[in-house]
Amino acid sequence: MNPRFAFILAALAFVALTGCSSSSDSTSSSGFGDLTVNLTDAPSPDYKAVYISVNQVEVNRSATDENGWQVVDIVNETINLLDLTGGILKSLGTREMPAGEYNQVRLVLASAPDGENNILGTVHPFANYAVELDDSIHELKIPSEDSNGVTRAKQFIIDTNANVVLILDFDVMKSVVQGGDTGQWFLKSVIEVLDTREIAGITGSVTDSPTPGTAQQGTRVSVQTYDGFAIDPKDRVINHASTLTDAAGSYILRVPESTYNLVVYKDGFNSSCRRVTPLTGNTLIEDFALTSVTARGTLRVRVNGISQDEESVTVSVRRDTLCGTGTLIFVELISESYAADGDYDILLPLNTYTVVAYGDTLSRTLSDTREITSGGIKIFEINL
Repeated sequence: MNPRFAFILAALAFVALTGCSSSSDSTSSSGFGDLTVNLTDAPSPDYKAVYISVNQVEVNRSATDENGWQVVDIVNETINLLDLTGGILKSLGTREMPAGEYNQVRLVLASAPDGENNILGTVHPFANYAVELDDSIHELKIPSEDSNGVTRAKQFIIDTNANVVLILDFDVMKSVVQGGDTGQWFLKSVIEVLDTREIAGITGSVTDSPTPGTAQQGTRVSVQTYDGFAIDPKDRVINHASTLTDAAGSYILRVPESTYNLVVYKDGFNSSCRRVTPLTGNTLIEDFALTSVTARGTLRVRVNGISQDEESVTVSVRRDTLCGTGTLIFVELISESYAADGDYDILLPLNTYTVVAYGDTLSRTLSDTREITSGGIKIFEINL
């Protein structure tokens, strides 16, 4: 077995065990149990580092009340999210909590960094910022809706004498948004909250041909579901988790037990899709050998009318495939967010794609098809 896979399997087994109740199934609030909150992230090929400064992490029994927040731990640390890829977990704290049902988790970001040095060997210049591959630094502003903390709905129960472990799964690729007329960058945090008692693992490797093949670093691997009856086009494909393969071509994903479409895509190759059903407490191994393409064309996304710093639009590029279902479904190959006017080019294999655009500044979701031809440029225009 690949040593990396062995480590991942052991890590998942440990996480699953730590989420088990030690004695009681009671959901009453008469006793206490331990709650641990961990942080992890999916890799991004666009940055050397992405730093966030975490003040504290909190939970709330109520699903709607803005009062009643209970602090799990004070963190006060500036964290490089890209240090937490490949299944690595960063503990944000453990606390004994009253037993019972909880419905919200909040990550409170700090307004100032800690006093440590960053990846460049200098003191953190901002509380939240990105370091590009050329070492240029961009402060990440926090949108107004997250000014009191990044809040996510998550129902979980702490049983008496139980150890409950939550994972805040950050997605840097979707969270860092560039643009605006002032050139401001934003941290629009995309976080999934996972309860380790409920999750399954999917891991594997991606190469450019059957064994042995060459490892394909930077391949996007995502876990999706399709609902052809959804009224809004953006809701017909739901991306539950995504990551990029590392230098060894390996990936790991954590998701609740269910049936998914496991989609693999990298520029210069045909996409691949499999129907998978990972089981709680187990790790499913899925390896892929992609086929290269020689002819590609360009989808040009043209954005017009962004007038405020916090405005952005998300573009999802989708194609139809069987994916082991027996009927054609749609899967997402690429999702990008844009916060500035301009032309944005996406290279794609020859095919017909459905392009879906959505965002708070759009009055409705836009959806249309574009046939990509060899060497050609097809424009998808978004007017806000």
